[in-house]
Amino acid sequence: MKRTLSAIFLSVIFTTLVAVASPAQEPATRPARPRPQRPAQKPEAEPAAPADAVVEAPTSEEQMRRTLVSLTAQIEALNAEIKLLRRATDRNSLGLELLLSEERLAKIEDKLDQATQRKIELDAREAEIQRRQKNIQQEVTMRGFLRRDEGEAALRAEYQRALDDTRSQQQQAQQRIAELQAQVTQLRARTETLRRRLERLEGREETSEVKQ
Repeated sequence: MKRTLSAIFLSVIFTTLVAVASPAQEPATRPARPRPQRPAQKPEAEPAAPADAVVEAPTSEEQMRRTLVSLTAQIEALNAEIKLLRRATDRNSLGLELLLSEERLAKIEDKLDQATQRKIELDAREAEIQRRQKNIQQEVTMRGFLRRDEGEAALRAEYQRALDDTRSQQQQAQQRIAELQAQVTQLRARTETLRRRLERLEGREETSEVKQ
C-alpha cells in the first residue's frame, strides 16, 4: 500500500515538474524558428509608385507626340502622292483629249479636202456646160438632128437642166465646205489650246522633279 502511494506520489511530482518545465522551454525553442521578414518594409516601395507615375506621363506624351509627327508625315506624303496622281491624271486626260481632237481634226480636214475637190469638179462641169451652150450649133451638127431648130431647143433644155443641177450641187458643196471649215477652225483652236496646256503641265512636272 505504501509502495502504491509512493508510486502515485512520484507520478504526480513528475507530471508537475514536466508541466512546469514545458513553459520554461518554449522561449528557448521559439527563437530557433526562422521568422519571416516583417512586411513593414513593403511600404518603402509604395512611395516609389507616385514617382513611377510621374515618369510615365512624359513617356505617354512623348509617344503621343511621336505618333502625331508620324501621322503628319504620312498625311504629307499622302497629299504629295495625291498631287502627283492628280497631275498624272490631268496629263493623261489632256493627252487623250489632244489625241482625239487631232484625230477628229484630221478626219474633218479629209472631208474638207473631199468637199473642196467636189466643188472643183462641179465648177469644171459648169464651165463645160456653158461652153457647150455657146457652141450649141456644133452640138446640133455633131448629133445629127433632122430638124436643127428642134434639136437646138432640145439641147438647150438639156444643158439648162444640167446647169441647174450642177449649180444646185455647187451650192450644197459650198455650204458643206463652209461648215467643215468652221469645224476645222474650231478644232484647230481647241487642239492648240490642249497642246499648250499639256506642254505647261509637263514643264511644271519637269521643274518639280529638278527641285526634288
